Amino acid sequence: MPSPASLPSYHLYGETEGAAEFDFFHIETIRARSRALGWQLEPHAHAHLAQVLHITRGGGRLVEEGGEREIRPGGLCFTPPHTLHGWSFLPDTEGYVVSFTPDYLVSGGTTRSEAEQRALTSSGNTLIHPEADGARLGFYCAEMAAEFDIGRRRRALFRPLVALTLLVLFPGEGSAGAPDAAPGFSLFRFRQLVEERYRQDWNAEPYAEAMGLTVQRLNRYCRLFIGRTASQAVRERLIIEARRLLAFSGLSVSQVAYELGFEDPAYFSRVFRKETGEAPADFRARHRDDGLA
Repeated sequence: MPSPASLPSYHLYGETEGAAEFDFFHIETIRARSRALGWQLEPHAHAHLAQVLHITRGGGRLVEEGGEREIRPGGLCFTPPHTLHGWSFLPDTEGYVVSFTPDYLVSGGTTRSEAEQRALTSSGNTLIHPEADGARLGFYCAEMAAEFDIGRRRRALFRPLVALTLLVLFPGEGSAGAPDAAPGFSLFRFRQLVEERYRQDWNAEPYAEAMGLTVQRLNRYCRLFIGRTASQAVRERLIIEARRLLAFSGLSVSQVAYELGFEDPAYFSRVFRKETGEAPADFRARHRDDGLA
């Protein structure tokens, strides 16, 4: 099992180029990628993608940090970004893998449902075998796959179907979130705090205080479980939102800066350039040029 520091990180499995950090959705059959690889996907993670895997026929085993778990026909698994997972499928297994960036669920001004919020702040892989939802899950995935090939109503169709799928995984019963990954530290709680505060709290101290930890201990856990410090995780979330607003909103660069909590647009531009290698205006122009290509 690779250590967190050496864990392969892909966009889609085996792909390191062309990674999309926002506004990305993809669906493919399990067969499409796994058959050529001998039905084996080695342990890896995705920096920016959440994934849902659903098996309709066959089966296999999920390889994760704590060991292995069996997945049978009808099985459904959710993997949040930065989470170790690998798959060993039985030959000729059928099913689907849905991949998306978290912002895809809220593009267009919508808000996240409770199930979506719980999914995107969860820690570890969530694997279930729902007894009564197999036919519906197969229908959801088949509809998304068909629309992905046609491409006319993608966002209008994908978002509600992904939301319904996540509702099966995270129905809102019992305690929200997975058990703590370490004593005193909850990755679920940290991710939830980042979503709530990334526009106003950019340093690690407020997050450490909210979790009852020292900054050093919080950073130690963050490096262990997500491969970056707490403040780096917050900055990453901030820059992803900046890119989304620059690419898809009508806000000016200054308005984007104020929207994200910056008092000085010039400082925002310096931070954005440092993190991305280009000025906000250049990013916006390049994105729009790519959209017209």
